Amino acid sequence: MNRYDFLELVNRIEVKAFRLDLEGWLKTKLFTWHWWILVAFFILPWLLWAFMADKTKLMETTPFGTLVIIPTTYLDAAGIDLEFWRYPVQLIPLTPRAISFDMSMVPVAFMLIHQYSTSWKSFITFLFILAAVYAFIGEPMSTWLGLVQYINWKYFYSFCYYLIIGLIIR
Repeated sequence: MNRYDFLELVNRIEVKAFRLDLEGWLKTKLFTWHWWILVAFFILPWLLWAFMADKTKLMETTPFGTLVIIPTTYLDAAGIDLEFWRYPVQLIPLTPRAISFDMSMVPVAFMLIHQYSTSWKSFITFLFILAAVYAFIGEPMSTWLGLVQYINWKYFYSFCYYLIIGLIIR
């Protein structure tokens, strides 16, 4: 087999896996209470942002949030591939599995702490609180609700990730 044969084989398997995933999503996940929680997790942070955003700082906070979305989404995809975690329910099967978290819950929270931090000291304080709340309260709740299953991942790793990503992007 040459590299193109392998690529073709992988592509056929991916197409079959997607079709199976889509069928399962349509039959067992769409419109369940888990799915509605993901809808809320996707919409509510942006509504909160619409009310709390300082419109004069949008040119600063919006890129900050975008820079949070990018590594968070890639980490999530890598975590799934490396079997660190899995998402039993997804909002839409065509998107990253954790779109409600990666593109709403996490970036909006980071944009808010960035917006309301007037100094590095206040930013680090807010960041530490955010990391602790998300890693040690939010993620265990998401696990308990059946929105995520951790396989080879600890909440402490998430805590470190939130701190590191916030510091690097700031």
